[in-house]
Amino acid sequence: MSVYFDNYIDEEGEVDEKLTLNSNGFACLTEDIESLVDKYTGVEDSSFMKCADIRLGVMDLIHSIINKGVQS
Repeated sequence: MSVYFDNYIDEEGEVDEKLTLNSNGFACLTEDIESLVDKYTGVEDSSFMKCADIRLGVMDLIHSIINKGVQS
């Protein structure tokens, strides 16, 4: 299994067949996006806590790629 992905397990113990970003993957993605914005603006921490919409879009893309062919 990847360092960034796991299968989601709900409160009843049901395991989702699709992979999703785990807490480590979510944190790393957030840091990577914020670093990109900081790089291009030249202003350190300019994007801190301001990239939620971008992160959600990237997460959707990542999930669609890693789960290609997995039935919903």
